[in-house]
Amino acid sequence: MATTLIGSGSTIRARARRRALAGLLALTLLLAPATAMAHGTIVLGAVTVDPDPPKPGAPLVLTVDLATTAKSPVEGAKLSGTLVPTNRPDAPPLPLTFQEYKEPYGTYRASFDAPPAGAYTLTVRDSTYKNEDATATVALRVGGSASNGSLDFAFPPTNPGSRSVVRWLLWLVGLPLLTGVVVTILVLRSKRDERAGEDG
Repeated sequence: MATTLIGSGSTIRARARRRALAGLLALTLLLAPATAMAHGTIVLGAVTVDPDPPKPGAPLVLTVDLATTAKSPVEGAKLSGTLVPTNRPDAPPLPLTFQEYKEPYGTYRASFDAPPAGAYTLTVRDSTYKNEDATATVALRVGGSASNGSLDFAFPPTNPGSRSVVRWLLWLVGLPLLTGVVVTILVLRSKRDERAGEDG
């Protein structure tokens, strides 16, 4: 009779632990996307110009395509930029505002009159998330006969400060570690209860 009671108690505890484990795993899965939403991954970009090469003083359209490393388009980004002569980095920058296009997805365009012929540094800035600022630069040539082609760049993972770095690391490393520790403890306790039930 005593053996039956111990075995029943062990079974109830094992079920409760299994439920707790399932809840923890579900919570992990629900919270995991938050790291991706926090701009914790690299974003790939490509700049194209129209016309190419740009004609000094003529209308120019810069197009930026953003995608994840898995080639999924990145929508809803807040992009801005500046254009500065490469040989005069202290010159007043030409500010650029990019507008998102509905299709194709992940496409942003800025329209303006091309500056004088020469080599320029184009800086693209992503300020989608509050207190975050990702920047990338590419070399752009205005005038001449050589085309610019596709100017590729990458936005690094953005973090607004040390607190966000710690928070991001906790999500990325701490949560899986915590899950592993809890799973190990539950398994060990379950085995110990099973042995206690058999011995009883």
